Amino acid sequence: MRLAKETIWFTTKTLSFAVLVLLILFAVVPMTGSALPDNVGSGQLDSESPAVYVLDAGHHHLGDGIKPELMPADAEGTVYTKIFVLDRIDGDTARITLTTKSVVPTDNAGIGLFYDHVYVNGNKVGKLNDYIEAKEQDNIPRSVTIYFSTKLLYSGENNITISSGCNADRSDYDDFEFFDLRLEIITESKYQYSENVQPPLRSIWSYSIGGYRNTPLPVVSESGEVIFYTSSQVDPDTPWGKQTINAIDARNGQLVWSHETGGSFELHNYVAYADGLVFASDFRNIYAFGDSALTWKFSLKPYKDEYNSAPEVRPVVYSGTVYTTINNAGKVLAIDARTGTLKWIYTFEPGQEPLDKECRISYESSFPAVSKNTVVLIAQEYREKIIPVAIEEGTEGPYESPPDTRPFTRVFALNASNGEEIWNYSINSVSRLQEKTPFIYNNLAYFGLDDEIVTRSLSTGRPIWNADVSYPHIYAVSDGKVFASEGPSVVVLDAYDGSLVWRSHDTQGPLSVYGGLVYVGINGYENLLVMDGNTGEQLWKGGRTFGSDVSQPVLSHGRLYMSASDSRLYAFEHGEPGFQDIYALMIYYLPFFAVAVMLVLLIAFIQKIEIKSLALGSWLLALAVVLFLSIIIRLEYIPQVVGWGIGLLLVQILPVIIVTGLLLLVYGIWQKRKMKRSDNN
Repeated sequence: MRLAKETIWFTTKTLSFAVLVLLILFAVVPMTGSALPDNVGSGQLDSESPAVYVLDAGHHHLGDGIKPELMPADAEGTVYTKIFVLDRIDGDTARITLTTKSVVPTDNAGIGLFYDHVYVNGNKVGKLNDYIEAKEQDNIPRSVTIYFSTKLLYSGENNITISSGCNADRSDYDDFEFFDLRLEIITESKYQYSENVQPPLRSIWSYSIGGYRNTPLPVVSESGEVIFYTSSQVDPDTPWGKQTINAIDARNGQLVWSHETGGSFELHNYVAYADGLVFASDFRNIYAFGDSALTWKFSLKPYKDEYNSAPEVRPVVYSGTVYTTINNAGKVLAIDARTGTLKWIYTFEPGQEPLDKECRISYESSFPAVSKNTVVLIAQEYREKIIPVAIEEGTEGPYESPPDTRPFTRVFALNASNGEEIWNYSINSVSRLQEKTPFIYNNLAYFGLDDEIVTRSLSTGRPIWNADVSYPHIYAVSDGKVFASEGPSVVVLDAYDGSLVWRSHDTQGPLSVYGGLVYVGINGYENLLVMDGNTGEQLWKGGRTFGSDVSQPVLSHGRLYMSASDSRLYAFEHGEPGFQDIYALMIYYLPFFAVAVMLVLLIAFIQKIEIKSLALGSWLLALAVVLFLSIIIRLEYIPQVVGWGIGLLLVQILPVIIVTGLLLLVYGIWQKRKMKRSDNN
């Protein structure tokens, strides 16, 4: 009996020592950072300050004829050139502005005919015809703005050339007038507090947002003081989750308020914020919340397709109006942001007719982009066979091959005020539009399609340039560049001619651009990659979280926010990695550290204890306890690690370790008793 008590006491001490080592090495502390200093104010994006050069205020008539309604009435020739000198060029973007009269619209000119081209230092930057709609009257003055990259300009002498287009045999030239020719250089955007997100970056706080592998895109208020996100929590009173819109303090990650939607469908990850209201959506409704409660709810049910439930809705707020597409119903809705009342609705007209009465047209569309009082989007339509609900046995007809289901794709522009169509063009694209979002930058609209990025004039829809990019996803158009993903790579193009600026391989992930730097959310042990926006040079890699997948980084007021698949929201700022970064590293490798410590203990046990089976059995039991506790601690912070590896460890390996340890322990006790009896004899 005494021998058994000694063995039990020894095993208990071994287990207690192992657990004590684990707790000392990896004490669980709250993952909350210190609040930001009170004297740190909020910053905002500076407005652009263009340097304006009035090149020629006079009136000029180009062409080959006489038009009394133009000034001057007689044509000066078919080519105009203006030479000017620039002392310095500060900025990435320039624009030519002028007023025209009597330019032939592209619709009327014919392909390649009567194109009135504009050149900067011999480089074609656009044609005047693209900015004139066919329905416009010929004698009304029209303002034209053509954007281009400042890399076409020189410090010193430059020239702008405007040419009159002609017919095929050059016997007739377009007669038009222009005046008030100006050049504006848009200075590079300055981001206040951009030094606060210069690499290296350190985590300042993290906050649990609930859910499983939940990576919503956080949205920051205009003041930079509050962050908004959606979450789905388990509700014990219902068979579904509790859907909430939440606001947390950007300084310290503490919850400010949380409002339930009351809906039974999970909220989409995207939220929008404008004019003191937060907008979110699920499959049934769009919600608008203020600080205190729900302001309004807009039902999408009357606008859904009769055959399918509504797909994801992503509200976009512009000038007091919420815009959204109901993509499989072929509709665009404009809703008053303050009251939730419908302003207008646009319904796509089919570009192709159903093959027969058993076919119908279904739709899919991108999320909308809104700027300059224009809504742009991509829409696809499919012919689909209507499947009867039930077919009586014995009445089945012969097999019929399915109809042509290749999509018919168009790009649209709508008037944001009244929903009237400005233009629409068919394009060659068959890829699905899920998660696709167009971009508007200056007077251009950008679309990511199958294997190319397409750019069109915002005012007329005329093609500007196309660039071959495999499976593109456009994330930003900024500082005269288009930033997009290309499979596992990041590709950056000139925003005005589509030429390649740089490409970075094996840097896949959602990205944001801020202060001339590109911030990429990457998968793996480190979740942030920072690159130079002009060269693509990799400047820094780090930003460890407890998740392998992360959302698109959101940068605002000198801080970076992103959610990770451990269902936590993280905040970063400039600084060397601190305690939370080191703690994240320790938690991630906790099982490996625990095993390493236990191996050291095993060596000590083998050397100290004479009966090896007793030492090994006690050690195996202690190892099982340490591994179990380390996994539980790790799962507390990294719930997504519950995969086949952890399941195999918990279900198969740990029981084997425990059984083996018990057998060795029993065998060791038997050996010790045998030795004790031998010594007594």
